Amino acid sequence: MGQKKQQHFSEEFRREVVLRVLKGEINKEQAQKRYGIGGRSLILKWINNFEKYGVCTIRLAKNPQSIMPKEKKTEKPAKELELEARNKLLEQRLKDESLLREMYSRMIDIAEQEYKIPIRKKSNTK
Repeated sequence: MGQKKQQHFSEEFRREVVLRVLKGEINKEQAQKRYGIGGRSLILKWINNFEKYGVCTIRLAKNPQSIMPKEKKTEKPAKELELEARNKLLEQRLKDESLLREMYSRMIDIAEQEYKIPIRKKSNTK
């Protein structure tokens, strides 16, 4: 039987991948393909560890303190992610409103051309 080759990734690499997934830049499947990460749930484990402990890798033998939940580390990324998500939502709403405004403007232009009536108020009138 063949053995599976175990992959080793640095904490910095794991953290970068996790943050990109949490920010919504890429999803888990895209990260797996882009970075050649094997295993269906590996990135999910990294995310769970990051959210719970503030690190993507639990190293019991080297640093027992790393597995203790750290509230300050998890609060800041959560707040940042929340703000980034809100920012993206507001940007999308602004884009939608701009498109809607453009659509209305074009509708008025078409109506003025087809019916040959002025709809918009001219700037030089009182």
